Formats: sequence, structure tokens, C-alpha cells
Amino acid sequence: MKAGNGLRIVLDTNVYISATILGRVCEEIIQTCRFSNLKVFISQDIIGELKEKLFQKFLWQDEQINVFLESILEFCEVVKADEEIHYIKDDPDDDKILECAVTSKCDFMVSGDKHILKLKSYKSIRIVNPPDFLLMLRDEGS
Repeated sequence: MKAGNGLRIVLDTNVYISATILGRVCEEIIQTCRFSNLKVFISQDIIGELKEKLFQKFLWQDEQINVFLESILEFCEVVKADEEIHYIKDDPDDDKILECAVTSKCDFMVSGDKHILKLKSYKSIRIVNPPDFLLMLRDEGS
């Protein structure tokens, strides 16, 4: 399961935001995605949530958001969800992450969201937090 073996993944909105705001683990995941053979998928719903959070919560200007999104879209493939999923009762807004992962036939979802993480898996998709995903990539890469 090396980073170069074409794993299919979806990153939750919080991973992208943590990479830009906090750096560290999430930033390393983003850089690994950018420079490896990982196949990273994102949906218009996830992009919309990113725009909204960066604007409302972090007060980013449109130009900053657009530059950030352009950098993400250099290594992400945008998909349109095949089906609506209504599975996460505690936070139905998180279903968009599942929809993207199912549509793109992902191996992993990487999230820091407690509602998503408590699932541990969905169908055949493993759900892991950023530190565990990074450790897995490092272990497999050595």
C-alpha cells in the first residue's frame, strides 16, 4: 500500500483546512498527495464547503480561496456523486464525504471529524484520521 501504488482516497474538508491553517500532519498529507501516485478525489460539494468555511470562519478573500482551490485541483480529480447517502445521523452534512468516496471507489477516507471517524469504515472504504494515514504511508514507503 505504498503512496506510489495508486491508492484512491478522499480527504475531508477539515484535512485541507488544517493543512493551510495548522500545517504539520495534514500539510504533509497534502504534499504527499501532490507528489505521489495517490489518486485523490473531491466533489463540488466538498469544494463548496471549503469555500464557505475559508470565507466565513477564516475570513479569506475570494482571491486567496481561488488560489488555494487551484492548487488542490492540480492533484485532485473532481467527481459528481452517483448517489445520495443518508448515513451519518449526528451530522448529515458529512454524508457528502461518503458520497464522494463511494462514487470514486476509494480505498480510504481521511478525516479529523469525530462523526466520520467513529464509523471506522463504510462499505469497503477504511476511514482513518490524518496521523494514522500518514503513519501508514510512511510505514509502507520504507
